[in-house]
Amino acid sequence: MRGSIDVADGSVSQLVWAADAPPLHFAHANGFNAETYRGLLEPLGGALRIAASDARGHGFTRLPATPGLARGWTVFRDDLDRIVPDGTILAGHSMGATASLMLAALKPEKVRALVLVEPVLVPKGVVPGDNDLARRAEKRRDNFASLDEAFALYRGRGAFRTWPDETLRDYLRGGLEPTQDGVRLSCRPAWEAEDFRSTPPGVSELAAQLRCPVTLIHAADGTASPGEVEIFKRLYPATRVVAVPGATHFLPMEFPELVREEISRLNVMARECGPPR
Repeated sequence: MRGSIDVADGSVSQLVWAADAPPLHFAHANGFNAETYRGLLEPLGGALRIAASDARGHGFTRLPATPGLARGWTVFRDDLDRIVPDGTILAGHSMGATASLMLAALKPEKVRALVLVEPVLVPKGVVPGDNDLARRAEKRRDNFASLDEAFALYRGRGAFRTWPDETLRDYLRGGLEPTQDGVRLSCRPAWEAEDFRSTPPGVSELAAQLRCPVTLIHAADGTASPGEVEIFKRLYPATRVVAVPGATHFLPMEFPELVREEISRLNVMARECGPPR
């Protein structure tokens, strides 16, 4: 079911699977939305009390998304802080994983465990700025006659090449809003581009501030490079690192069973370890 949390400057839309179980929050990648991960998360319902929220400027969340606000992604970290209860298992993909890591480092007592799927780990010293991802986002077509037209245009192409059909449909169901002439992407191309240009460098070093069980799942050529993963592991040796051969940055769409297994494994570990210290 979908619910909404009212906050001071708007509202945060969430998919929710209610259960008398430990809480899990899942944070999505830049340009995507919570609905994109429905197929991944739904089988975990019952074992976990799940919330998957639409980030600021994405999906059905209604919060300001103005120029300059995404710098360093701290706004996404702080939005998570406002909506997740203490003792939550945080999981996320790409930008959502990085924002979850940032919150776990800022408030270790709040996070029971951490599952990072293809986190964006940019080396320290890299200056955020213009990049190919941002330029492509700005040029993205964002208006369509219908969901079906968007599906036909996206299916098997570009970033969606390895996606199952139902996952692509979920992405569109959660990421299109009606217009007079059809539908458009609710994550505006300018905002997606700004998010890409605002990526924080050096977040691997936040690993030193973690206090909970952590699993980092990454592709060989993804956004968590071997060098940054090594820094992360050195600073927090308890990290479980899972490298997935054959995966791309869209690992949750390609290997959902593996991601679910790792979330379930960490849920058991977190129960055995007790609350964060």
